[in-house]
Order: sequence, then structure tokens, then C-alpha cells
Amino acid sequence: MSEQQEVHSVARVAATLRTVLAGFRQGGERALPLLVGEQEGGEPEAVVLPYDLFLELCRALERSEDLDLGNLAANRLANAPAPGQGLDTAALARLVAEAQPEDADDLLQAGGASARED
Repeated sequence: MSEQQEVHSVARVAATLRTVLAGFRQGGERALPLLVGEQEGGEPEAVVLPYDLFLELCRALERSEDLDLGNLAANRLANAPAPGQGLDTAALARLVAEAQPEDADDLLQAGGASARED
């Protein structure tokens, strides 16, 4: 999409919507989204785009989110302590109890810890 793309008024798009849709069908993959604003040539406020392009954008967003989650998981695994290192259950219970003081007694008891480090 070009930065120089013209912004069409809502009134013009509403009056020519059938023509716009026909252009999308004929243009196929080359069909450009239509920028829409309150006034002709004004600031864009919305976009009318071919449905195929909308689906492509949704898929790209899903892939991006999947990649973000995959990267997060990979980073967490890479930074995780080796077995036998890191927090033991009691230390973890103390950390959680500090974050949730109203449930501290129950959390510490479940984690087998006391309020102080052993």
C-alpha cells in the first residue's frame, strides 16, 4: 500500500460500494485497500479491504502471536535452572506468600515452609 493513497469520503464510498466490491473481485491479489475518512482527501479513519486480504492479515497476526509464544517458551526453557538448582518448594512458597499475604499461612503450609527461610 502506498503512502500516497487517496482517502475517500464516507459518502463517496457508500454511494459506490458495489463498484468498489466489483473492483476487488476483478483486481484479485492486486486490489488495494480503500482508505476512508469523513472528508474527501482528509485523514484516514477506516479501511475497506478485500476479504482475502483480511484473512491473510488475520493469519499473519496468528503466526506472529504463535512465534511470540514460541519465543517466550524457548527463552523460558533456556533460562530455566538445571534440575536440582534454583528454588526449592519451600522457597517458592515463601515468594508466593509474600505476593499474596492474605493467603500466606495456607500457601506456606502447602509448600512445607515457614515464614522465615530455613
